[in-house]
Amino acid sequence: LDFNVGVATSHLWRGLVINDGMTAMGFVHLALDKNQHFTTGVWGGAGFDGDYREINYYVQYQKNNLSIAIWNLFNTTGIASPEVFNYDKLTTTHIIDLRTSYRFPKAFPMRIEADVFLYTGKNDRELDVNNNYNSRYSTYVELSYPVVENQKVNVSLYVGGVFALNGSSNLYRADKSKDFGIVNTGFRLTKDISVLNYKLPVSATAMWNPANKIARLQLAVSLF
Repeated sequence: LDFNVGVATSHLWRGLVINDGMTAMGFVHLALDKNQHFTTGVWGGAGFDGDYREINYYVQYQKNNLSIAIWNLFNTTGIASPEVFNYDKLTTTHIIDLRTSYRFPKAFPMRIEADVFLYTGKNDRELDVNNNYNSRYSTYVELSYPVVENQKVNVSLYVGGVFALNGSSNLYRADKSKDFGIVNTGFRLTKDISVLNYKLPVSATAMWNPANKIARLQLAVSLF
């Protein structure tokens, strides 16, 4: 059982700007077996201005370089009366997110991530020709590669694209007349800063979203 707390100048996620201001994030995780292959926990985020609020739950299996997880995403920003236990397919704001990733061996340490929304209610749906709402199963795929490792400053590059498994558009793109797009590309720098004999992990992430025509620089620190 453990928990972590961090602070960032913004909350960026898969090329989306979830919160465009100072954000505090907490992560509680619990190992369910001796080898810690199965874990569960809660992730939460809150904006310093009080507008952004989110709480997510997850269960994950991880062994060697493979990871498979199910996340329940619940962002209550702008919702006057959040219904935390409402999972009705027509009205819920919960998102059930399947997350998978695999990191290749050290000789070629590229990481592949593939995530798909399995259940989304009104957040990720599309009207068909019969005026019925169907889930788009919006999918995000990312490739990342560490170009500098085990140095004072480490550097990794990443690029992420999106598409819908069922539909003509997806949740990640602002332009609903288009489906596939590159929404998340850039680089991330990480290093440790020594503060009173304590190593404080910090990062700087430069993000460009070509599909939505936005860019951000995020600075973040992991407090403990």
